[in-house]
Amino acid sequence: MPGRRYNCSCGKKRYRDESSALAAADEDAAAYGESVTVYRCPGGLAWHLTTRGFTPEALRSTGRRLAYALLSSNEVDLDGFDPRRRRRALECAAQMSGLGLVLAADGVVRAVDRAGLARVVQVGLDAYAEEASGQATGSA
Repeated sequence: MPGRRYNCSCGKKRYRDESSALAAADEDAAAYGESVTVYRCPGGLAWHLTTRGFTPEALRSTGRRLAYALLSSNEVDLDGFDPRRRRRALECAAQMSGLGLVLAADGVVRAVDRAGLARVVQVGLDAYAEEASGQATGSA
């Protein structure tokens, strides 16, 4: 992901990679007895921990917001999607369809691969696509 910074400016504790963040999450869960999840920062390449989960307002990218909406309701009519993001939402729906995450027809998007959509919320659509292409290349 060219142009993305490891040193994000969100003010949260940063972890360089997912495995470091997962290890820290396990330590925190054991120490404090709370469920801790990890996610990639929308503003950079760093990873963060959360005990609060995700909210659509915190998700900056349209791909993440669309994936979150699909996980919440299983179907999204893009005519009702945020008008400022509708064009990008259509592009994301097409990309998600190509990755086998959704079925899209006539402006309506239906969830197919919920685990994949959850991963999109966690890492972003472009990072998910990179992971998917790496798995396809690695398995060939």
